[in-house]
Amino acid sequence: MTRILVTGASGFVGSAICEALVARGLPVTGLDRRPSPFIHAPFLREMDVITAETGDTDALRHHLARRRVTHVVHAAALTPDAHMETGAPDRIMAVNVAATCGLMAAARAAGVERLMFLSSIAVYGAARPSAGGRFHESESPQPETLYGISKGAAEQALGRLARLGGPDLQIVRLGPLFGPFEHAGPARNLLSPHHQITEAARTGRACVLPRAVPADWLYARDAGTRIADLLLAPAQAHSTFNLGGGTITTLMDWCVALAAHLPSFRWRVDAAASTVRYGYATDRPALDMARLDAVSAPRTTSLPMAAADYLAWLERFASLPLTSEFSS
Repeated sequence: MTRILVTGASGFVGSAICEALVARGLPVTGLDRRPSPFIHAPFLREMDVITAETGDTDALRHHLARRRVTHVVHAAALTPDAHMETGAPDRIMAVNVAATCGLMAAARAAGVERLMFLSSIAVYGAARPSAGGRFHESESPQPETLYGISKGAAEQALGRLARLGGPDLQIVRLGPLFGPFEHAGPARNLLSPHHQITEAARTGRACVLPRAVPADWLYARDAGTRIADLLLAPAQAHSTFNLGGGTITTLMDWCVALAAHLPSFRWRVDAAASTVRYGYATDRPALDMARLDAVSAPRTTSLPMAAADYLAWLERFASLPLTSEFSS
């Protein structure tokens, strides 16, 4: 019987993955160093929840073996900005690389069949996209930030350990995300521009964008569904898969979608007076999705549908500390 453990289960992506897996009727254990802030979310009532550190290899081995876990999704990570890079580089590498290797060792000792590691578009860094203008999995990564470097190092380390006899390895390079379950916390220093824009719209504040920022923005619930598809799929010839939104949209498109629900919302573009913090000075290429599309049916929630769904979700959890200057 398939039994799944998700690390970072209280976080942004981890919560979306747990929701998608529980919806399929699967036994899911969520592991995180802190409780989920979404205590009233229906899927949480159907889960087993563990409070533990992902860096505690002995505890991980115990929990994996005791629950006879067959599949692990490693979503726990630090997603730092430049401030955290300079202030806590050792912590970034400890969480994103060392703890990941420890998890692989624990999974191997417990007889886990498959380990999925959530990596990032950040590993591509300065790499040149393929002829189609998108990053393909065959591109040689050239990460530029400590986050990208740590994800790339973890990918390589996991690949080596898998070849030495670890569980079947899947690596998912996530593109830029937005949507439900994004919230303030110590593991992520900057919320998506979509969240910042939406909070401005909901609270009656005008919003100034730095630029259009075209990208293959991925709705969190679409990410959860496609990750579940891949996790449960038969073994593939490739171990690394891109996961982006598929289509290109802009922050301006998102503002238009929100304004359909909040007509008083006002926004404009002015790089010199932007009220939206964004971690990249230039736009990034989109991700080639052909490899994943061969395993999991493409799924893209339209921006009008995403705006309606996200606003309803935010209304339900509006009392939570979803926003902060440095957030998760």
